[in-house]
Amino acid sequence: MTYLNPLLPLNEYIPDGEPHVFDGRVYLYGSHDQAAGIKYCPLDYTVYSASVDHLDEWRCEGVIYHKSQDPRNADGSHELYAPDCVRGSDGRYYLYYVLEGIDAIGVAVCDTPAGHYEYYGEVKLPEHCHEKPIAFDPAILQDGERYYLAYGFSFNGTLPTMNLTPENTKGGYVAELAADMLTLKHEPRLVIPGYALGKGSSFEGHEFLEAASLRKFNNRYYFIYSSQAQHELCYAVSSYPDRDFTYQGILISNAGKLEDEALYKNNYANNHGSIVKINEIYAIFYHRHTYGRQYSRQACAEIIHMNDQGLFEPAQVTSQGLSEQPLSIDHLLPAAAACFVYDGLQGEFIPFGADSMDKARIEGSSIVNITESNICFRYFEAIPDQITLNLLTDGSECGTVEVMINERLMAVLNIKGEPTISCSLKPEEVKAELWLNFHCPRPIQLESIIF
Repeated sequence: MTYLNPLLPLNEYIPDGEPHVFDGRVYLYGSHDQAAGIKYCPLDYTVYSASVDHLDEWRCEGVIYHKSQDPRNADGSHELYAPDCVRGSDGRYYLYYVLEGIDAIGVAVCDTPAGHYEYYGEVKLPEHCHEKPIAFDPAILQDGERYYLAYGFSFNGTLPTMNLTPENTKGGYVAELAADMLTLKHEPRLVIPGYALGKGSSFEGHEFLEAASLRKFNNRYYFIYSSQAQHELCYAVSSYPDRDFTYQGILISNAGKLEDEALYKNNYANNHGSIVKINEIYAIFYHRHTYGRQYSRQACAEIIHMNDQGLFEPAQVTSQGLSEQPLSIDHLLPAAAACFVYDGLQGEFIPFGADSMDKARIEGSSIVNITESNICFRYFEAIPDQITLNLLTDGSECGTVEVMINERLMAVLNIKGEPTISCSLKPEEVKAELWLNFHCPRPIQLESIIF
């Protein structure tokens, strides 16, 4: 069995993952980017699934819903943003979503988790509703015979396709759905404060931005969301699904950290995901950014641990993904399995909506544009006594690469234009983190590594 991040085939880009277990399979619902994309979510909803006993074998279920199926979008001009799915009391499956630029939550329905969904309707607010949060990133929770819808957005600025005001961007909301799965029983209730409302609360510094996800474990409710920092998934806990949430911490960051905790160093932007229990483990799904931009995001997942108090320990971004054991590598590993790609010693923050196309970045199965670049793979069960790097260069002398294992310098290799370079290493008998620190005057490309 081979577990690896990213989770899906390297030519697949499904971010904003909401995982659910239905009848012995994990289904991953998300939006759909494309390689070298120039905008968010241009493709139709496509679902992947895996047996709960074989999380290394993900199967493409195909397109489940086309954006032009929504009568509000017959010409397909509006993109499908992050969705979520739930099994209704009638046994059918309900898909909740929003269309770019349309301030209302759409619903589609199907008899199976990953069949062909049909448009069902639009979520309706109750009459005389005062709280009208902007419709964005809907999430749905089944709690016995009751259903709760979570959504919201809080951004201190303007966006071309969204009519943002202080009144409709207060934070994350929850409302209970009526039996028709369309009508809210009451006006939405603000439960997670946004950028303007967190000061003095437990959420200060980690206020709500987007990506609401509502889950229930061991009779407690967990509201998972992307904070104003964009790169981190945070969570809050309550004894109730629609009130009294208290901030509990960061679950995972797709940016990563070096020595200075205040300086995040990676090609990152937003994050979106959730937690699901699969057999006896908890797994957190999130996404990473590729192609040096925000519009080609790939699904990743990690095991995350809950402590005796019902709180989650922060998860690390890894190359091994959902494996309970570090990787035991005996075959070629694509460079795209790197869990971090830093460009030089001075990383930089990428503003919301910006690109950074001149940085080292993952493209397809390779890492391209490597100059002063630091690349990390973690973790391996043990490092064998030799590593070979498969490179693409211009054929001339191209600098050096430092090979580091668990923060120890093992070798410095000269890059002289050969397609492969190798070095001997002292085997590590414990789990190992591998760093390749390149120092090249001209850009080169890393194709793969092999032990």
